[in-house]
Amino acid sequence: MTNALFAEQPNNIIDFPTQSKSNEWYTPARYIEAARATMGGIDLDPASCELANRTVKAARYYTKEQNGLAQEWYGRVWLNPPYSSDKSPTGMSGGKQQGPTALFVAKLIDAYSTGDVEQAIVCVNADMVRSWFQPLWDYVLCFSSHPIQFLRPSLKSEHHFFPTCFAYLGPHEQAFIDHFSPFGRIAKAIDSPRRAVAQPSLWEVRP
Repeated sequence: MTNALFAEQPNNIIDFPTQSKSNEWYTPARYIEAARATMGGIDLDPASCELANRTVKAARYYTKEQNGLAQEWYGRVWLNPPYSSDKSPTGMSGGKQQGPTALFVAKLIDAYSTGDVEQAIVCVNADMVRSWFQPLWDYVLCFSSHPIQFLRPSLKSEHHFFPTCFAYLGPHEQAFIDHFSPFGRIAKAIDSPRRAVAQPSLWEVRP
């Protein structure tokens, strides 16, 4: 989510949001503009509000009250998921419910795999030990090389310990690289998923 009122704020201030009861953290406008340039537009922001959409300028957005997880996702999506209560290192701990980041990322990947979402860029903590992050390695990533000053309506700042990662889901990877490489290092996994070793049946065993 972004806030047009703060679009011109500098990005050289070390100012990360913490895990907080509030999810009102807005991404600076230049990252939204890079996302729009990569995808050719933004059709949907499923975790937003009226103030945030002044900068995102999505054709449609879902508010907290509308619960984006319960809505249909489609087209070109920008997603800055809510981070609050996302405390389990694996996304699931001791039978506890998954945090909102895990749920939003999972829904995004599912909607992309079914073809409902054509392209998407998601902005998340680069917290690679969490289970919800692992599926993002299937896509091209940008790890920010600098602290991003996420912005608050109240202008109050807080800090967390994780850098930021942008993941692109879509066919225009080179466009993502062109527009996001000024923000950090681009990465993509080069390992192949391991194939399960098939066990021969009784009739396939040879002496």
